[in-house]
Amino acid sequence: MRLGKLYSADEIISQFKDGQTILVGGFGHFGTPERLIDLVLESGARHLTTISLNSCKPGYGIGRLLSAGVVDKMITSHIGNNRDAMELYEQNKLEVEFCPMGTLAERLRAGGAGIAAFYVRTGYGTGIEKGKEVHEFDGKMYMLETALSGDVALVRCRAADPLGNLAYHGTNENSNPLVAMNSTTLTIADPDIILEIDEIGPDRIGTPGVYVNMVLE
Repeated sequence: MRLGKLYSADEIISQFKDGQTILVGGFGHFGTPERLIDLVLESGARHLTTISLNSCKPGYGIGRLLSAGVVDKMITSHIGNNRDAMELYEQNKLEVEFCPMGTLAERLRAGGAGIAAFYVRTGYGTGIEKGKEVHEFDGKMYMLETALSGDVALVRCRAADPLGNLAYHGTNENSNPLVAMNSTTLTIADPDIILEIDEIGPDRIGTPGVYVNMVLE
């Protein structure tokens, strides 16, 4: 009998499909759900759109999806640390929507909070402004940014319990809580350890289990 939200690797692999938009937590290779990236690659899913703070480096995290050629588009803050991403972008094999990192984090938060859009100053007067609505507030110009969400969210945490409650540790937390609350269909957690129910104190829960659908055993 299944205990809560704990699932095997084979059960999770079957969730990945061609054309999905996948949100990936972490920054660089810190706080990145590496085991879930493995499962995306094993699934054979292609033509993906990914949303992440950056493109990581070849051989790490989301960089492995890019190197495998399974990503058609990514929404991110920069790709300069990833030579494979740069080459794909220059060869028009990868579409990239660039977004300042702070704005990207807020777009993720807004998506999880049910906020459709918000105004920011960052990027106004640059190429990022192209095609966006602008508005003046108190004599300063702002542009409208829309919220982000995806089909599947992949998050890394320090600990999870069978109910899907997640706890994070140090800077590895970074974007993971934002990503965890942001999927329209499925949030999957990759924990370092699995604890019993009630072993994660209420003050340590960074993501309540209500946001999490599956925890990798």
